[in-house]
Amino acid sequence: MAAVDKAPREHYSPYQTIANNGRQPYVKNGGVDEEDPLLARPAHTEQSVKLLTSVSTVVAVLLLGEFITNADGTLVMAAAAPISSQFQRLQDASWLSTGYTLSLCAAQPMYGKLSDIYGRKPVLLVAYAFFAVGCLISGIGHGLWMVILGRAVSGIGGAGIMTLGSVIITADIVPRRDLASWRAYINIAMTLGRSVGGPLGGWLTDAVGWRWLFLLQIPFIAAGAILVIVKLQIAPPDTPHAPSIRRVDFLGTALLAASIISLITVLDRGGHAFPWVSWPALLLFSSGLALGALFVAVETSKTLAPEPIFDLRILHNNRNVPIAYTISFLQTTAQLGMVFAVPLYMQVSQRASTTRAGAHMIPSVAGNTLGGLLAGYVTRRTGRYKFLLIIAGPVAAVSYALLLARWRDQPLSPWESLDILPGGLGSGICSAAAFVAMSALLEPGEVAMATSGYMLVISLAMTTGVTVTNTVLGVGFRRELGRRLHGPEADEVIRRAVSDTNYIAGLEGRLREVVVRCYVDGLQGTYVISLLCSILGSLLGWMVRQHRL
Repeated sequence: MAAVDKAPREHYSPYQTIANNGRQPYVKNGGVDEEDPLLARPAHTEQSVKLLTSVSTVVAVLLLGEFITNADGTLVMAAAAPISSQFQRLQDASWLSTGYTLSLCAAQPMYGKLSDIYGRKPVLLVAYAFFAVGCLISGIGHGLWMVILGRAVSGIGGAGIMTLGSVIITADIVPRRDLASWRAYINIAMTLGRSVGGPLGGWLTDAVGWRWLFLLQIPFIAAGAILVIVKLQIAPPDTPHAPSIRRVDFLGTALLAASIISLITVLDRGGHAFPWVSWPALLLFSSGLALGALFVAVETSKTLAPEPIFDLRILHNNRNVPIAYTISFLQTTAQLGMVFAVPLYMQVSQRASTTRAGAHMIPSVAGNTLGGLLAGYVTRRTGRYKFLLIIAGPVAAVSYALLLARWRDQPLSPWESLDILPGGLGSGICSAAAFVAMSALLEPGEVAMATSGYMLVISLAMTTGVTVTNTVLGVGFRRELGRRLHGPEADEVIRRAVSDTNYIAGLEGRLREVVVRCYVDGLQGTYVISLLCSILGSLLGWMVRQHRL
């Protein structure tokens, strides 16, 4: 059996939260075990019970923000066509999601360090304010670009709400051994938000109009902010330096944000606004890489960045951090590919409605929830997480293999929807275990920055998963159509089929059979990508160092 490293003594965060930093006192042999508090048994006192209730309350408050910000994305996706059509700008509908994604990814890395300087609670409330103002701008916008501007402002706030929820739970109120359990609840809130957002957005748009998608979020955000003010009791940061605007690494922040925006724009708009092989794509990609290189140079300079927005030594000194980032990126990309592909399969091959196609994703959501809870239970009982990262890939790969082998164009029974349950299960296990692996040996001052980076990786993976799936599907679908369709009208059929699923739904007879078969064959390539990502993530799990929690 391989040797197991012992984690360093548990540190107490400078952010003293609810009584004893949110940790229960651990006793061993009648006294407090200072050397190994997480392996000892909790003192079952009345104070401990009250403390657990307080922590649960704080986590519930933070999860409300996680749910709202994740539901927002799919709410707007469901209403993108009606919103853009009202302004006669249907061709720009995707910018409603792109504007939010760009600002979300650009802002996420800065929240960790800003919360270290100014405190978690004030920065979190600023994020709530940004999100609410963005919703207001979008709700009253008199032009599409004003609505998109509101989405960008909301993205800045959404980045902070999602990131700081994880930072506070990780750094301030939960012992590392319990992280996987609490992380599972974050995953549940995020997954439920994304799952509920689409159907709810479509219903609200039809019932009361798209503007209320944004305006109705403001009262919920206000309620969340009030709960943060009342329930989240965190002392100001106890650091040797007073909070000061001069401590903010503006140069590093600007370079990182510009690099992320360039790369995300290529991923999001490539193949739509411009071809993948084109001057705009090359310019954006090369600019992103160049700006990223400049960011690295600035962050490694003590003169230019005495307090870097993201200390790159975190990646160098603790190999678990970059490995956990990579595993999470691969597994999230794999699952998002499946989440994107399965509803399309149902709509095209089975002529399912949007609601029915979305219902087929319930097993994946259930699997994700179950996987996170299972990983939390195992980690809490055993203190081990490495083997969870190793098994997560093969578990998820079962779904992708079943999709490859069984999901053709024949009618599917409701039971066959269970084929995607292992995909959610493996993803849930990986997400909880990877987060623990990332934070296992971080020092208190590193947790916020590392968590910000982790949330950025997840956001990038979500964009990458959809982009890669859409690109592979488009290339495969067009190739198969070109191989099987001939004649004077073939080009027109191909053009319309690759751009509109409603056109495919209206086809009949032999032509429909051929087009649907081509579409299903195109989807096969997306399942292969998910399968490869999942297996590669599992192989990387062997490189993780197991530290005793």
